[in-house]
Amino acid sequence: MLVTGNYLDAQRLIGDNDADELIAKIFADQRQPELYAFFKLDASEIELQSDSDIRHFLLSSKAKPSWFDGKRIQRGQILFKNYALEMMALLGAMSLPYCYAASPGNKALYLSDKMRNAPGKRLMDTASFVIDVLTPGSLVEESTGHIHINKVRLIHALSRYYIRKHPTWTMDWGLPINQEDMAGTNLAFSYVILLGMQQSGYVLSPREKEDFIFVWRYIGYQMHIDDALLPSSFQEARQLANTIQKRNFKKTEEGITLTRELLDYYKVSVPPEQADLVPSQIRFYLGNEVAEYIGIPSNPLRDKLAASVSTFKSVQNLLAPQPDSYQKMLAQHALLKKKFAAV
Repeated sequence: MLVTGNYLDAQRLIGDNDADELIAKIFADQRQPELYAFFKLDASEIELQSDSDIRHFLLSSKAKPSWFDGKRIQRGQILFKNYALEMMALLGAMSLPYCYAASPGNKALYLSDKMRNAPGKRLMDTASFVIDVLTPGSLVEESTGHIHINKVRLIHALSRYYIRKHPTWTMDWGLPINQEDMAGTNLAFSYVILLGMQQSGYVLSPREKEDFIFVWRYIGYQMHIDDALLPSSFQEARQLANTIQKRNFKKTEEGITLTRELLDYYKVSVPPEQADLVPSQIRFYLGNEVAEYIGIPSNPLRDKLAASVSTFKSVQNLLAPQPDSYQKMLAQHALLKKKFAAV
């Protein structure tokens, strides 16, 4: 996979044309309440709604690409099911902070009220999406994975609509949630998770890693990310991640603020003895350079303790992977959803 700087610069000016056009039409017709009502429905309820352009969009899917392989998608989803609890922990400790280091992409996250004012709710919504698309069977034709993907496409388009109107936004940064930034997020949920699994001591076969990259390639394809930004292998994912990181990773106030707010959420949502180690655990997973970008300074004593804990856990993981990982993850996620439903 070889993408040039000029190509990526051009991709920063592109969002998701179909979704953006539908959002523009909805606002022109003043039909925002109808859109928000659809956002509150689950997939089965959306299928039962009267026909409309919003329902049609949510139920649509792109034709299968020439490289489609249902068995590989199934295997990639089974890997998630086997390690769901561990992967979801990495989502919050590695994937989201990884995204915060990328600028100007993090400026759109910074300007999002949900991300700024409710990081826990954003974490829950992101986790819900990952569960919806990675649960085995969710991406077959008769299932609902594509509805969840299209709902996120509309949410992204809605964010682009509002953020572009923000007085501080400049097109020098590109479109909010543009193609390069969406590709980076796709890597954060696929390639970066695999790196975290490796650091946690889990031994995955080459085929398992390739299949996990593959299922996210298909999800990205359905998200309408440009084909050239969808790695077809673990090695291509590494190359693209390195390219995007060299272009965009830097120390910014937005990244530091987003990380601080996420850490503040962890302080009140996990046991105190665990919360104290979270910054060093993030630093352990992301590395010193990226950790500095997002405002997590070195704390030698805490870092050494976190590394010792991680090393001990990695040995345990090597010897005995977590049993019933998927069921335990669903139970934890149900409690999180209940918490925010009560707010």
